[in-house]
Amino acid sequence: MNPVSKFDLTIEELAILESEMLKKRKNKEAAWGLWAGLSFFGAHRFYTENYGYASAMLITSMVPIIAIIIMLSTIEYYYSFTMFMLWLFIILLAGSVIWSWIDAFFLNRRIADYNEACENQILQSIINRRK
Repeated sequence: MNPVSKFDLTIEELAILESEMLKKRKNKEAAWGLWAGLSFFGAHRFYTENYGYASAMLITSMVPIIAIIIMLSTIEYYYSFTMFMLWLFIILLAGSVIWSWIDAFFLNRRIADYNEACENQILQSIINRRK
Protein backbone atom coordinates (compact mmCIF):
# COMPACT_ATOMS: atom_id res chain seq x y z
CA MET A 1 0.00 0.00 0.00
CA ASN A 2 1.33 3.44 -0.87
CA PRO A 3 2.06 5.77 2.03
CA VAL A 4 -0.61 8.40 2.44
CA SER A 5 0.45 12.05 2.23
CA LYS A 6 -1.38 15.17 3.28
CA PHE A 7 -0.45 16.71 -0.06
CA ASP A 8 -2.76 14.22 -1.79
CA LEU A 9 -5.83 15.43 0.13
CA THR A 10 -8.45 17.89 -0.96
CA ILE A 11 -9.30 20.93 1.16
CA GLU A 12 -12.40 19.17 2.52
CA GLU A 13 -10.35 16.10 3.43
CA LEU A 14 -7.76 18.28 5.16
CA ALA A 15 -10.57 19.89 7.17
CA ILE A 16 -11.81 16.44 8.18
CA LEU A 17 -8.27 15.44 9.15
CA GLU A 18 -7.82 18.54 11.29
CA SER A 19 -11.22 18.13 12.91
CA GLU A 20 -10.55 14.50 13.81
CA MET A 21 -7.06 15.29 15.08
CA LEU A 22 -8.47 17.97 17.38
CA LYS A 23 -10.64 15.25 18.95
CA LYS A 24 -7.94 12.58 19.25
CA ARG A 25 -4.68 14.51 19.72
CA LYS A 26 -2.97 14.16 23.08
CA ASN A 27 -1.57 17.28 24.69
CA LYS A 28 1.99 17.29 26.08
CA GLU A 29 1.06 19.74 28.82
CA ALA A 30 -1.74 17.50 30.05
CA ALA A 31 0.55 14.48 29.98
CA TRP A 32 3.19 16.34 31.98
CA GLY A 33 0.57 17.51 34.45
CA LEU A 34 -0.56 13.94 34.98
CA TRP A 35 3.04 12.82 35.29
CA ALA A 36 3.82 15.54 37.86
CA GLY A 37 0.84 14.71 40.03
CA LEU A 38 0.19 11.00 39.61
CA SER A 39 3.24 9.58 37.85
CA PHE A 40 3.85 6.52 39.99
CA PHE A 41 0.21 5.50 39.56
CA GLY A 42 0.71 5.51 35.78
CA ALA A 43 -1.78 8.30 35.02
CA HIS A 44 0.33 9.60 32.15
CA ARG A 45 0.41 6.08 30.64
CA PHE A 46 -3.38 5.78 30.88
CA TYR A 47 -3.62 9.17 29.13
CA THR A 48 -1.51 7.92 26.21
CA GLU A 49 -3.64 4.74 26.08
CA ASN A 50 -0.72 2.52 27.01
CA TYR A 51 -2.91 0.43 29.29
CA GLY A 52 -0.55 -2.50 29.90
CA TYR A 53 2.26 -0.44 31.38
CA ALA A 54 -0.21 1.88 33.08
CA SER A 55 -1.84 -1.05 34.88
CA ALA A 56 1.57 -2.42 35.87
CA MET A 57 2.57 0.98 37.28
CA LEU A 58 -0.71 1.23 39.17
CA ILE A 59 -0.37 -2.24 40.67
CA THR A 60 3.32 -1.82 41.60
CA SER A 61 2.39 1.36 43.45
CA MET A 62 -0.90 0.45 45.07
CA VAL A 63 -0.01 -3.00 46.39
CA PRO A 64 3.02 -1.79 48.41
CA ILE A 65 1.19 1.31 49.66
CA ILE A 66 -1.78 -0.73 50.89
CA ALA A 67 0.48 -3.42 52.35
CA ILE A 68 2.63 -0.87 54.20
CA ILE A 69 -0.42 0.87 55.64
CA ILE A 70 -1.92 -2.43 56.79
CA MET A 71 1.36 -3.66 58.23
CA LEU A 72 2.06 -0.47 60.14
CA SER A 73 -1.45 -0.18 61.52
CA THR A 74 -2.30 -3.76 62.48
CA ILE A 75 0.76 -5.98 62.80
CA GLU A 76 3.31 -5.99 65.54
CA TYR A 77 6.43 -5.41 63.55
CA TYR A 78 9.11 -6.77 65.85
CA TYR A 79 9.01 -10.15 64.11
CA SER A 80 11.79 -10.65 61.60
CA PHE A 81 9.49 -11.88 58.80
CA THR A 82 7.22 -8.86 59.24
CA MET A 83 10.21 -6.51 59.12
CA PHE A 84 11.48 -8.29 56.00
CA MET A 85 8.11 -7.88 54.28
CA LEU A 86 7.87 -4.25 55.34
CA TRP A 87 11.29 -3.46 53.84
CA LEU A 88 10.43 -5.45 50.71
CA PHE A 89 7.30 -3.36 50.16
CA ILE A 90 9.24 -0.14 50.79
CA ILE A 91 11.83 -1.19 48.19
CA LEU A 92 9.06 -2.06 45.70
CA LEU A 93 7.47 1.34 46.26
CA ALA A 94 10.83 3.06 45.75
CA GLY A 95 11.28 1.08 42.53
CA SER A 96 7.91 2.29 41.33
CA VAL A 97 8.89 5.90 41.97
CA ILE A 98 12.20 5.40 40.14
CA TRP A 99 10.30 3.79 37.23
CA SER A 100 8.07 6.86 36.97
CA TRP A 101 11.09 9.19 36.93
CA ILE A 102 12.79 7.17 34.19
CA ASP A 103 9.50 7.19 32.28
CA ALA A 104 9.63 10.99 32.18
CA PHE A 105 12.54 10.90 29.73
CA PHE A 106 10.32 9.18 27.15
CA LEU A 107 7.05 11.05 27.68
CA ASN A 108 7.42 13.63 24.88
CA ARG A 109 8.36 10.92 22.36
CA ARG A 110 5.39 8.78 23.45
CA ILE A 111 2.98 11.70 22.90
CA ALA A 112 4.49 12.47 19.47
CA ASP A 113 4.27 8.79 18.45
CA TYR A 114 0.67 8.56 19.62
CA ASN A 115 -0.35 11.69 17.70
CA GLU A 116 1.45 10.50 14.57
CA ALA A 117 -0.24 7.10 14.74
CA CYS A 118 -3.65 8.78 15.14
CA GLU A 119 -2.99 11.03 12.16
CA ASN A 120 -1.93 8.07 10.01
CA GLN A 121 -5.06 6.15 11.03
CA ILE A 122 -7.28 9.11 10.11
CA LEU A 123 -5.46 9.61 6.81
CA GLN A 124 -5.94 5.95 5.99
CA SER A 125 -9.65 6.12 6.78
CA ILE A 126 -10.00 9.20 4.53
CA ILE A 127 -8.28 7.38 1.69
CA ASN A 128 -10.47 4.31 2.27
CA ARG A 129 -13.60 6.48 2.01
CA ARG A 130 -12.53 7.59 -1.45
CA LYS A 131 -12.78 4.04 -2.77
